[in-house]
Amino acid sequence: MFTNLVETDQIYGHRHDAKGFAEALTHIDAAVAVWVDELLRPGDMLILTADHGVDPTAPHSDHTREYAPLIAVFAGNGGRRHDGPLADVGASTLAGLTGREAPELPGRSFLTA
Repeated sequence: MFTNLVETDQIYGHRHDAKGFAEALTHIDAAVAVWVDELLRPGDMLILTADHGVDPTAPHSDHTREYAPLIAVFAGNGGRRHDGPLADVGASTLAGLTGREAPELPGRSFLTA
């Protein structure tokens, strides 16, 4: 399943509503805790990311240059940190769903990193 929580970005981030942005993230964090505790089964993978970073306190409404956040929960991840391009999400999803890699595509799977 894929979903885009565009309102978090459009309503709060680009409109410089730092308080609303923080509140929205608090609600999302609470929902994610439920998903992790109740919905994930062995073999499942949950990836939460953004298409760009955002600083709601920036003096303009354009995208800002922070890293895109990434949280991934899957069997055997051990809580390690992964820094890499957004293409790594696609490579990891491919590896998780098919068990294969595609070296001709950008990105590296973080499932075995």
